[in-house]
Order: sequence, then structure tokens, then C-alpha cells
Amino acid sequence: MPHPRRLLVLFTVLGFAACADEPQPTASTLTQELPVFADGAESATTTGQHLIKLSTNAPSNLAAAVEAAGGTLIRTHPQIGYAVVEGLDDNAASQFGQATPDMSVAWQEGVSAMGNVDASGPGEASHDPTTAGFYPVQWDMHQIDAAGAWAAGGSGDGVRVAIIDSGIDPFHADLAGLIDQGASIAFTPSLSGFGPPWMDDRYHGTHVAGTVVTNGIGTSGVAPQATLIAIKSLDYLGSGSFADVIAGILHAVDVADADVINMSLGAVFLKRGGGGFMGAGPLIGAMNQALNYAQSRGAVVVSAAGNNGLNLQNLFDVTSVPCESGAGMCVSATGPTDALASYSNSGRSTVNVAGPGGDFNGDFAASSVLAPCTTGSLVLPFACGPLSYLFLDGTSMAAPHVAGVAALVIHDMGGASPGRVRTKIEQTADDLGRKGADDDFGKGRINACAAIGC
Repeated sequence: MPHPRRLLVLFTVLGFAACADEPQPTASTLTQELPVFADGAESATTTGQHLIKLSTNAPSNLAAAVEAAGGTLIRTHPQIGYAVVEGLDDNAASQFGQATPDMSVAWQEGVSAMGNVDASGPGEASHDPTTAGFYPVQWDMHQIDAAGAWAAGGSGDGVRVAIIDSGIDPFHADLAGLIDQGASIAFTPSLSGFGPPWMDDRYHGTHVAGTVVTNGIGTSGVAPQATLIAIKSLDYLGSGSFADVIAGILHAVDVADADVINMSLGAVFLKRGGGGFMGAGPLIGAMNQALNYAQSRGAVVVSAAGNNGLNLQNLFDVTSVPCESGAGMCVSATGPTDALASYSNSGRSTVNVAGPGGDFNGDFAASSVLAPCTTGSLVLPFACGPLSYLFLDGTSMAAPHVAGVAALVIHDMGGASPGRVRTKIEQTADDLGRKGADDDFGKGRINACAAIGC
């Protein structure tokens, strides 16, 4: 069993280091900065590309027609009737159909606080996830009774989980060998300077992936034998274009054959006249179609509810994307006491279930979610190594717990439709709030053991 040798606690860009003998890092002097609501389009920028809903009379040789108009065809999505072009103005793009300037959106806001721990050295991956070095402080796995599911044979073996995020680190000891590298792709290439184009140059995608599955060295994932697919649609700052996120969704089902898609990302858009929704509306519509298509292809789509602290049930002029987009499961976050996390969005008509996301209270080990950290981070340079792990909070952390349970259910059922998987997860969730569906937890906080009938 590896022993921790280093503790690093970071607060935005400031940090301090201290030694530790046990995996119980604390940061009692730090306080969590609650998220602030903002229109998702306020920080959006145009990309120079257009997303075009192709008209029925679009030319058969679209690439040549776009080139003749002075632009370049980036990609087509015939399965949903869209294309992405670059180098055309609005009028030129509109000759091929309904054209909307693509937007790059900050889908993941910066974290206010995080903790980092290192294991002392590589060890052999264990077949028993409960023997992982830091498993004792993984309160999130205890909360959903993951150990009960593992003891009952829950593994997610053969289930393919696509992580649409900032990439995944294939060099981390707890993720090595778990990624289908041939099916992985980058729509925004990594700037880390080494590794594949889909190398995580942030930290977020690796942490999310490690909540789904690990080798059981430092930490354990919910579905210990699932296969990961890295789809890098977000850059090192957590931003990405609608076109790249949509391309990631379609790649997940049509190329990578994903059974589950995890989208730990989100932005809130105002619907009021003149607000960001007016420009993003057609883009959101395209994302709806992509998500619905993914479900029609048999993928369970799981997304984060968002960290704005909003009850979306009562905000008719606001939409949270992709939480409220198309078909899928939207996940709110619980803290270590099973209360709704202070930052989590909620809403009975929006949230399907809740999952552990953490709610920092001054003690990382007791209140935040621990998972692997990327060695290629441009945000945390030199902070992480091949056996480093981060404590993070957010609905981004809650969603992959649900994705992992979905993988357990799919394996347990021998394959199942997305609707059946969603129903099983909802029906076996622990009902924490008002009886039945409620604003905070939807149908309840997930229970991995109950989901596979143990």
C-alpha cells in the first residue's frame, strides 16, 4: 500500500507546502468562495467558425461549395444535419442553411480551493478497490456504498465510458492501460507539450475519469473494470466551443461506441430578450439534437447540474446547458453529510439524481472528492506527478459517480437501453429529501450497491 509523502494545498494561484505522514490533508485557514451566477454568453467569444443547420438544397459537394465561397469545411454531421465551416461571414455561411457563429464558452469555472497529495511510489494495481492507498478518505465511495457493489461483483467490465472534458492523462499510474487510445480524440489539442493530443493540460478531465475507474493504486473508481475514452473538447482553461463539444458527443457514439458519456461541464444562459440565449439559442438547439442522437444510439448521457447555487425549477428565464439540453441525466451534488452542496444547482424538473460532489469545510480529506491529477497541467505546473491526486468540489465531481454507477448497471444487466439504466439508477437511489422527487436530489442520491441489486 503506498504511503503519502507530500501535501500541497492551493488557493487560486497561492500555495503552501507541508509534510504529512498520513493521508489526511487539511486546510483550516481556507474558505470556499461560493460560485457567482453569470450568463454563460457573457464570457463567450466567437471562434471564426459557423455551425450550419444544412438546408434541404445544400450542395452535394459541400466542401467545394464552401471553398468557392472563400471558406473551409471543417466537418459535417450528417446524422443531425449540421456542418461546421470556417472563414465565411454570416451572409456567405447562410447560403448553405441556418448559420450561427460558433461560441467558445467557459464551461468550467476555476476552482476556489484544492488540495493535492502524492503517493510515495508505484505499486501493483489491486483487484480489490478497497485496498487503494487513499480509499479510507474516499468518503464519496463510502457514501454510495461502492464497496457493497464491488463485493457483489459490480465491475463495469466491458462498458465504455467517454469523458468529454479537458482530456485524460494516460501516464498516471492509476489510469495507465484503462484508456482506449485508438478511440480517443482531441478537438482542441493539448498544449502540455508531451503525450497524445488528448493529454489533459488542465486537471479536470483526469480527476473526472479517475472517479469512474482507476487501477486501485492510490484511489478507487466506481466501476473498477470500465474502459475510458478521452474526448478533449475543452482547453486548459476549461473553455471550448459548442462545435467541439457537439463533435465530441457524436464521436463518442459513432466512432468510439461509448455506452456512457460523462459531461462534467455546464454554462447558464439567460433567456431574456437581448441576453446570451438569443445568440446561443441555435447552438443549444444543435446540442439538444446531438444529445438526443446519442441516446438513440444507446448511450447514457450524464451531465453536471452546475455550480451556480440556483434552483432552476423556479427560474423560467434561465437554462443550464447541457443539464437541461436533450435527453440524459442531470446530477446535483451532495456534501459529506448528504446535504445538498452549498454551490449546487437544483430543481425538481431538472435534476434526476444527486451524487457526491463535496462541500469544502476546511478539511479536504473529510469534505472534498479525491481522484488522480494530470502530470501535464498548465494550470498547476509542477504540482502533480504520475502518482498525484487532487481534492476537488463541484457538480463536476458528482456526475462521474453517476456515470460509474451507470457502467455498473449496464454490466449487471448485460446491456440495457439508456431509459432502463436511468430508471434503475433513479429507483434505487436513497431518497434523502421530500418523499419522491424533490428539488435538491431529484429521485435521490445514488446507491451503487442497490443499483445492481445487492
